[in-house]
Amino acid sequence: MILCIGMIILMPLLEMISGTLMSPDEVGSPVSKWVPASFSKEHIYVAFKMLNYPKALLYTIGTTALQVLLQILSAAVTGYSFARLRSKRFQKLFAIVILTIVVPPSVLMLPQYLFFRSFDIFGIIEAITGSPLNMLGKPIVVYILDFFGMGLKAGLYIFIFRQFFRGLPRELEEAAHMDGCSFLRTLFSIIMPNAVPGIITVGVLSFVWNWNDTYYTNLFVSNKLNLMVKLLDVSGDPENTIAAIGSKIPASFVFNTKSTLYQGSILTAGSLLVILPLIVMYMFVQKRFVESASNAGIVG
Repeated sequence: MILCIGMIILMPLLEMISGTLMSPDEVGSPVSKWVPASFSKEHIYVAFKMLNYPKALLYTIGTTALQVLLQILSAAVTGYSFARLRSKRFQKLFAIVILTIVVPPSVLMLPQYLFFRSFDIFGIIEAITGSPLNMLGKPIVVYILDFFGMGLKAGLYIFIFRQFFRGLPRELEEAAHMDGCSFLRTLFSIIMPNAVPGIITVGVLSFVWNWNDTYYTNLFVSNKLNLMVKLLDVSGDPENTIAAIGSKIPASFVFNTKSTLYQGSILTAGSLLVILPLIVMYMFVQKRFVESASNAGIVG
Protein backbone atom coordinates (compact mmCIF):
# COMPACT_ATOMS: atom_id res chain seq x y z
CA MET A 1 0.00 0.00 0.00
CA ILE A 2 2.83 2.39 0.83
CA LEU A 3 4.50 1.66 -2.52
CA CYS A 4 1.25 2.31 -4.39
CA ILE A 5 0.60 5.59 -2.57
CA GLY A 6 4.22 6.64 -3.08
CA MET A 7 3.96 5.89 -6.79
CA ILE A 8 0.81 8.00 -7.09
CA ILE A 9 2.59 10.90 -5.39
CA LEU A 10 5.83 10.56 -7.37
CA MET A 11 4.31 9.83 -10.79
CA PRO A 12 3.73 13.50 -11.79
CA LEU A 13 7.29 14.36 -10.75
CA LEU A 14 8.75 11.41 -12.68
CA GLU A 15 6.75 12.38 -15.77
CA MET A 16 8.02 15.94 -15.40
CA ILE A 17 11.65 14.80 -15.24
CA SER A 18 11.19 12.43 -18.19
CA GLY A 19 9.53 15.11 -20.34
CA THR A 20 12.24 17.62 -19.47
CA LEU A 21 15.12 15.35 -20.50
CA MET A 22 13.38 14.06 -23.62
CA SER A 23 14.47 15.04 -27.12
CA PRO A 24 11.98 17.42 -28.85
CA ASP A 25 11.52 14.85 -31.63
CA GLU A 26 10.20 12.31 -29.10
CA VAL A 27 7.61 14.58 -27.47
CA GLY A 28 4.20 12.91 -27.70
CA SER A 29 5.59 9.49 -28.60
CA PRO A 30 4.03 6.68 -26.49
CA VAL A 31 7.23 4.64 -26.82
CA SER A 32 9.34 7.17 -24.90
CA LYS A 33 6.85 8.07 -22.16
CA TRP A 34 9.04 7.15 -19.17
CA VAL A 35 12.58 6.56 -20.47
CA PRO A 36 13.65 8.79 -23.38
CA ALA A 37 15.35 7.04 -26.29
CA SER A 38 17.78 9.97 -26.49
CA PHE A 39 18.44 12.62 -23.89
CA SER A 40 18.49 16.31 -24.72
CA LYS A 41 19.15 19.47 -22.77
CA GLU A 42 17.06 21.65 -25.10
CA HIS A 43 13.92 21.86 -22.97
CA ILE A 44 15.78 22.71 -19.78
CA TYR A 45 18.04 25.18 -21.61
CA VAL A 46 15.14 27.05 -23.23
CA ALA A 47 13.23 27.13 -19.94
CA PHE A 48 16.35 28.38 -18.17
CA LYS A 49 16.62 31.32 -20.57
CA MET A 50 12.87 31.91 -20.65
CA LEU A 51 12.64 32.34 -16.88
CA ASN A 52 15.84 34.39 -16.62
CA TYR A 53 16.57 31.76 -14.02
CA PRO A 54 19.72 32.92 -12.16
CA LYS A 55 18.38 36.43 -11.49
CA ALA A 56 14.85 35.24 -10.74
CA LEU A 57 16.14 32.48 -8.45
CA LEU A 58 18.21 34.84 -6.32
CA TYR A 59 15.36 37.33 -6.10
CA THR A 60 12.81 34.67 -5.11
CA ILE A 61 15.12 33.11 -2.51
CA GLY A 62 15.87 36.53 -0.99
CA THR A 63 12.26 37.70 -0.76
CA THR A 64 11.00 34.33 0.47
CA ALA A 65 13.70 34.10 3.15
CA LEU A 66 12.78 37.58 4.43
CA GLN A 67 9.11 36.61 4.55
CA VAL A 68 9.98 33.46 6.50
CA LEU A 69 11.97 35.46 9.08
CA LEU A 70 9.16 37.98 9.54
CA GLN A 71 6.52 35.26 9.89
CA ILE A 72 8.59 33.32 12.41
CA LEU A 73 9.11 36.50 14.45
CA SER A 74 5.46 37.57 14.47
CA ALA A 75 4.10 34.04 15.00
CA ALA A 76 6.55 33.32 17.85
CA VAL A 77 5.71 36.49 19.78
CA THR A 78 1.96 36.03 19.26
CA GLY A 79 2.01 32.30 19.97
CA TYR A 80 4.03 32.80 23.16
CA SER A 81 1.57 35.44 24.34
CA PHE A 82 -1.41 33.14 23.76
CA ALA A 83 0.39 30.25 25.47
CA ARG A 84 1.20 32.13 28.67
CA LEU A 85 -1.52 34.78 29.01
CA ARG A 86 -4.60 32.75 29.86
CA SER A 87 -7.29 35.44 30.38
CA LYS A 88 -10.70 35.09 28.70
CA ARG A 89 -9.94 38.13 26.56
CA PHE A 90 -6.91 36.46 25.05
CA GLN A 91 -8.86 33.25 24.46
CA LYS A 92 -11.40 35.22 22.42
CA LEU A 93 -8.57 36.74 20.40
CA PHE A 94 -7.12 33.29 19.84
CA ALA A 95 -10.50 32.14 18.50
CA ILE A 96 -10.23 34.94 15.93
CA VAL A 97 -6.74 33.69 15.00
CA ILE A 98 -8.15 30.19 14.44
CA LEU A 99 -10.86 31.78 12.30
CA THR A 100 -8.20 33.19 9.97
CA ILE A 101 -7.10 29.60 9.26
CA VAL A 102 -10.63 28.66 8.20
CA VAL A 103 -11.44 31.77 6.15
CA PRO A 104 -10.11 31.55 2.54
CA PRO A 105 -7.64 34.32 1.59
CA SER A 106 -9.86 35.33 -1.33
CA VAL A 107 -12.51 36.54 1.14
CA LEU A 108 -10.07 39.18 2.41
CA MET A 109 -8.81 40.09 -1.06
CA LEU A 110 -10.98 43.18 -1.66
CA PRO A 111 -10.61 44.73 1.85
CA GLN A 112 -6.83 44.23 1.78
CA TYR A 113 -6.56 45.61 -1.74
CA LEU A 114 -8.56 48.73 -0.84
CA PHE A 115 -6.62 49.16 2.41
CA PHE A 116 -3.24 49.26 0.68
CA ARG A 117 -4.67 51.21 -2.27
CA SER A 118 -5.36 54.06 0.16
CA PHE A 119 -2.92 53.24 2.95
CA ASP A 120 -3.07 55.50 5.99
CA ILE A 121 -2.45 55.29 9.74
CA PHE A 122 -5.16 57.08 11.72
CA GLY A 123 -5.27 59.78 9.03
CA ILE A 124 -1.68 60.87 9.75
CA ILE A 125 -0.36 60.35 6.21
CA GLU A 126 -3.28 62.19 4.64
CA ALA A 127 -2.85 65.08 7.08
CA ILE A 128 0.83 65.42 6.11
CA THR A 129 0.74 64.74 2.36
CA GLY A 130 -2.85 65.63 1.53
CA SER A 131 -3.79 62.14 0.30
CA PRO A 132 -3.42 58.50 1.40
CA LEU A 133 -0.43 56.49 0.22
CA ASN A 134 -0.84 54.01 -2.65
CA MET A 135 1.20 50.94 -1.61
CA LEU A 136 0.18 48.66 -4.46
CA GLY A 137 3.06 47.38 -6.57
CA LYS A 138 5.57 47.68 -3.73
CA PRO A 139 7.11 44.53 -2.18
CA ILE A 140 6.91 46.09 1.27
CA VAL A 141 3.18 45.29 1.32
CA VAL A 142 3.72 41.55 1.79
CA TYR A 143 6.39 42.26 4.41
CA ILE A 144 3.93 44.42 6.36
CA LEU A 145 1.36 41.62 6.28
CA ASP A 146 3.95 39.06 7.42
CA PHE A 147 5.27 41.25 10.23
CA PHE A 148 1.81 41.92 11.66
CA GLY A 149 0.66 38.30 11.48
CA MET A 150 -1.62 38.57 8.45
CA GLY A 151 0.61 36.88 5.88
CA LEU A 152 0.03 33.58 4.12
CA LYS A 153 -1.05 30.85 6.62
CA ALA A 154 -0.06 33.10 9.54
CA GLY A 155 -2.86 31.76 11.75
CA LEU A 156 -1.51 28.22 11.42
CA TYR A 157 2.01 29.32 12.40
CA ILE A 158 0.67 31.08 15.50
CA PHE A 159 -1.23 27.92 16.44
CA ILE A 160 1.91 25.75 16.02
CA PHE A 161 4.01 28.06 18.24
CA ARG A 162 1.25 28.26 20.85
CA GLN A 163 1.02 24.49 21.08
CA PHE A 164 4.80 24.17 21.35
CA PHE A 165 5.19 26.90 24.00
CA ARG A 166 2.43 25.36 26.12
CA GLY A 167 4.58 22.22 26.38
CA LEU A 168 7.61 24.07 27.75
CA PRO A 169 8.01 24.09 31.55
CA ARG A 170 7.14 27.37 33.24
CA GLU A 171 10.16 26.99 35.52
CA LEU A 172 12.35 28.33 32.68
CA GLU A 173 10.45 31.62 32.63
CA GLU A 174 10.16 31.85 36.39
CA ALA A 175 13.94 31.53 36.72
CA ALA A 176 14.40 34.22 34.07
CA HIS A 177 11.97 36.55 35.84
CA MET A 178 13.83 35.99 39.10
CA ASP A 179 16.96 37.24 37.32
CA GLY A 180 15.11 40.36 36.18
CA CYS A 181 14.35 39.43 32.54
CA SER A 182 11.46 41.22 30.87
CA PHE A 183 8.75 39.50 28.81
CA LEU A 184 10.54 40.01 25.49
CA ARG A 185 14.00 39.20 26.84
CA THR A 186 12.65 35.97 28.33
CA LEU A 187 11.15 35.10 24.97
CA PHE A 188 14.25 35.75 22.85
CA SER A 189 16.96 34.72 25.33
CA ILE A 190 15.35 31.73 27.05
CA ILE A 191 12.32 30.47 25.15
CA MET A 192 13.35 30.85 21.50
CA PRO A 193 16.63 28.88 21.87
CA ASN A 194 14.48 26.02 23.20
CA ALA A 195 11.92 26.39 20.41
CA VAL A 196 14.09 25.09 17.56
CA PRO A 197 11.59 22.32 16.61
CA GLY A 198 8.79 24.86 16.26
CA ILE A 199 11.02 27.26 14.34
CA ILE A 200 12.05 24.54 11.86
CA THR A 201 8.44 23.43 11.36
CA VAL A 202 7.15 26.95 10.75
CA GLY A 203 10.23 27.89 8.69
CA VAL A 204 9.85 24.98 6.27
CA LEU A 205 6.09 25.41 5.87
CA SER A 206 6.41 29.16 5.45
CA PHE A 207 9.20 28.84 2.88
CA VAL A 208 7.31 26.29 0.77
CA TRP A 209 3.99 28.14 0.82
CA ASN A 210 5.50 31.57 0.18
CA TRP A 211 7.69 30.13 -2.60
CA ASN A 212 4.63 28.70 -4.36
CA ASP A 213 2.39 31.67 -3.68
CA THR A 214 0.94 33.67 -6.55
CA TYR A 215 -2.04 35.13 -4.67
CA TYR A 216 -0.28 37.84 -2.66
CA THR A 217 2.48 38.47 -5.20
CA ASN A 218 -0.02 39.03 -8.01
CA LEU A 219 -2.44 41.04 -5.88
CA PHE A 220 0.03 43.45 -4.31
CA VAL A 221 3.38 43.23 -6.13
CA SER A 222 3.20 41.55 -9.59
CA ASN A 223 6.99 41.47 -9.79
CA LYS A 224 8.02 39.55 -12.89
CA LEU A 225 11.30 38.49 -11.23
CA ASN A 226 9.40 36.14 -8.94
CA LEU A 227 9.75 32.61 -10.33
CA MET A 228 6.13 31.56 -9.80
CA VAL A 229 4.78 34.82 -11.23
CA LYS A 230 7.15 34.52 -14.19
CA LEU A 231 6.06 30.94 -14.88
CA LEU A 232 2.39 31.90 -14.59
CA ASP A 233 2.94 34.81 -16.96
CA VAL A 234 4.71 32.57 -19.49
CA SER A 235 1.92 29.98 -19.31
CA GLY A 236 -0.56 32.60 -20.50
CA ASP A 237 1.24 33.16 -23.84
CA PRO A 238 3.91 30.47 -24.28
CA GLU A 239 4.39 30.86 -28.05
CA ASN A 240 5.33 34.55 -28.04
CA THR A 241 7.27 34.33 -24.77
CA ILE A 242 9.40 31.42 -25.97
CA ALA A 243 9.88 33.00 -29.41
CA ALA A 244 11.10 36.24 -27.78
CA ILE A 245 14.29 34.51 -26.58
CA GLY A 246 15.12 33.07 -30.02
CA SER A 247 18.36 35.05 -30.28
CA LYS A 248 19.67 33.27 -27.15
CA ILE A 249 18.98 29.75 -28.43
CA PRO A 250 21.69 27.77 -30.30
CA ALA A 251 20.98 27.14 -33.99
CA SER A 252 21.36 23.38 -33.48
CA PHE A 253 18.19 23.23 -31.37
CA VAL A 254 14.81 22.37 -32.90
CA PHE A 255 13.12 25.37 -31.22
CA ASN A 256 9.69 24.74 -32.77
CA THR A 257 7.71 27.46 -30.99
CA LYS A 258 4.60 26.80 -33.09
CA SER A 259 4.18 23.26 -31.71
CA THR A 260 1.88 23.01 -28.70
CA LEU A 261 3.68 19.82 -27.62
CA TYR A 262 6.99 21.67 -27.67
CA GLN A 263 5.50 24.57 -25.70
CA GLY A 264 4.13 22.11 -23.14
CA SER A 265 7.55 20.49 -22.75
CA ILE A 266 9.18 23.88 -22.17
CA LEU A 267 6.58 24.77 -19.54
CA THR A 268 7.14 21.37 -17.91
CA ALA A 269 10.87 22.06 -17.77
CA GLY A 270 10.15 25.51 -16.33
CA SER A 271 7.95 23.97 -13.63
CA LEU A 272 10.76 21.57 -12.73
CA LEU A 273 13.21 24.47 -12.42
CA VAL A 274 10.78 26.30 -10.13
CA ILE A 275 10.29 23.39 -7.72
CA LEU A 276 13.91 22.18 -7.86
CA PRO A 277 15.10 24.45 -4.99
CA LEU A 278 12.28 23.09 -2.80
CA ILE A 279 13.29 19.51 -3.56
CA VAL A 280 16.93 20.26 -2.74
CA MET A 281 15.95 22.02 0.50
CA TYR A 282 13.69 19.18 1.60
CA MET A 283 16.45 16.63 1.00
CA PHE A 284 18.52 18.39 3.67
CA VAL A 285 15.80 19.24 6.23
CA GLN A 286 13.46 16.24 5.83
CA LYS A 287 14.63 14.37 8.93
CA ARG A 288 14.72 17.46 11.15
CA PHE A 289 11.37 18.62 9.80
CA VAL A 290 9.61 15.35 10.67
CA GLU A 291 11.14 15.33 14.15
CA SER A 292 10.28 19.01 14.67
CA ALA A 293 6.68 18.52 13.52
CA SER A 294 6.33 15.73 16.10
CA ASN A 295 7.82 17.87 18.87
CA ALA A 296 5.74 20.91 17.90
CA GLY A 297 2.53 19.07 18.72
CA ILE A 298 0.84 19.05 15.32
CA VAL A 299 0.79 15.29 14.76
CA GLY A 300 -2.37 13.23 14.86
